[in-house]
Amino acid sequence: MGLRIHFVVDPQGWCCMGLIIFVWLYNTILIPKVILFPHYEEGHISAVAILCFYLCSLFCIASLVRASVADPGKLPENPKIPITEREFWELCNKCNMMRPKRSHHCSRCGHCVRRMDHHCPWINNCVGEDNHWLFLQLCFYTQILSSYTLILDFCHYYYFLPLKKDNWDVFVFRHELALLRISAFMGIIILGGISGLFYSQLIGIFT
Repeated sequence: MGLRIHFVVDPQGWCCMGLIIFVWLYNTILIPKVILFPHYEEGHISAVAILCFYLCSLFCIASLVRASVADPGKLPENPKIPITEREFWELCNKCNMMRPKRSHHCSRCGHCVRRMDHHCPWINNCVGEDNHWLFLQLCFYTQILSSYTLILDFCHYYYFLPLKKDNWDVFVFRHELALLRISAFMGIIILGGISGLFYSQLIGIFT
């Protein structure tokens, strides 16, 4: 079944998504420029490390876009209720529409969603029956990218051999320590938050 496009008009959600995209862009541009490419040129790492980083980054942003625009399970205005399932449907007291049980009304989106888990401002969308697996994918790839970024930040100062050539005329290299500390700080915050959310989701699914 193809994914239906779902777009939520919510300025708060746009701001949250914009912040996430900024963090993604920051690390996707900074880490290769400061760590991966210089160490590759001096033979400290292989091209596989660069390829893996860009693949993780691509999977992460692709899963973010898919989770944010996929229909979470929005109920149609006039749903067709099978006769055998009418006892499992109920009336929503907010939008006056019939909905199956375990559905919830999202006040931010303005409609009911089948098996709604929560409304996530970071993807500007609800997490429901049809896009829950996409949300889990996003959490998984975000954990991988954040972990990889933190490992590279650590290895740059404590494991890799010092770089022989630095271009001190470039702003990035003049402020390398501060920029990488910001990257590490963002990585720790995102990894901690996403890991807790991801594993709480898994526990909820299994139980």
